[in-house]
Amino acid sequence: MKSEEHIDQAQPETVDQHFQLILDDRDIISPEFTKVTPSDLPKWFDESLFKKGQAFYMNNLLALGTLQTSGLLAILSVPAIMEILVFTKKSSTLCLSYKRYIQTLLYIYELFRTDMLIPDSKWFKSLNMIRSKHAYGSKKRIEAKLHGIYQKDMAITQFGFLGYAFICPEQVGLAHATVEQMEGFHHFWRVTGHMLGIKDSINICRKTVAETRELCRRVNDKILVKHLDEPLPDFLQLTWNAVNGLWYADPTLNVDAFMYITYQLSGIKYKKPLRWYAKLEVKRRQWILYLCSVPYIGWVVRKLNNIFLTGLYWMLERYPIGAWLAFGKENSKIYLYSST
Repeated sequence: MKSEEHIDQAQPETVDQHFQLILDDRDIISPEFTKVTPSDLPKWFDESLFKKGQAFYMNNLLALGTLQTSGLLAILSVPAIMEILVFTKKSSTLCLSYKRYIQTLLYIYELFRTDMLIPDSKWFKSLNMIRSKHAYGSKKRIEAKLHGIYQKDMAITQFGFLGYAFICPEQVGLAHATVEQMEGFHHFWRVTGHMLGIKDSINICRKTVAETRELCRRVNDKILVKHLDEPLPDFLQLTWNAVNGLWYADPTLNVDAFMYITYQLSGIKYKKPLRWYAKLEVKRRQWILYLCSVPYIGWVVRKLNNIFLTGLYWMLERYPIGAWLAFGKENSKIYLYSST
């Protein structure tokens, strides 16, 4: 899988061409799982910049966790992505949604927390588990005489993990981020997208942060807004399951509150009226995210939330008490590094 060509050469010259390529692409990911190792890192991988991206995430767990939850809800509105999730039936019940999205949360956490240059590190274990699940899902679809997972949908999914950080950083508690930090975060996702099997030509991370920001705006305005504004019936069930599954990680989560925040980040109005608790939850989250970027105070707020969330992730992997009580200890077991 080692890339000989620099990603800049593989990608279209302009943002317009890149966006059109994403829209037109009909290639599918490989249905055969291939394990990747440090030798598969592309030649354009910059270790120093990559680690700055990891440090940026670890210092902003609340902000990046919030934008990634909203990003998840936004991409669920895309019909092709929704179709895959419905087909796999891995999000069809509350318990399954809990396991799916807590797994994803912990995989992403390990990708930012651990060393990508050690072959047996949790970085590569997590990455290869994600790759194996994608390959397995694509293979099952093909066996059922359906199309596999599209490369274009992998690129749109990539938006879910970084898009809002670039198009509206001030709304997700990242107004304080420096140019160097954003470049590190950008390089992290450029490399990780490549390692996950996204073609360099449609990898949503372009040559510069500015170009990536513009491409993310196109994906949001021309794809996500359309589907969020007129969602398909399955979208409501998938988002309800996703948020309520994640509730066992954060009991303050509320479906309507997070939907309101997601729609706001995408620049459109959430049409459903909010009840009093959802309104309070929206205001609470917005206020905390605002404080994250206030000079001096922001450092304290970020530090306290980082300590809390680091402990939470440790508990989720080892002692998910809320899920044990709700689903039973056996039913709620999460096998992070088992076979697919």
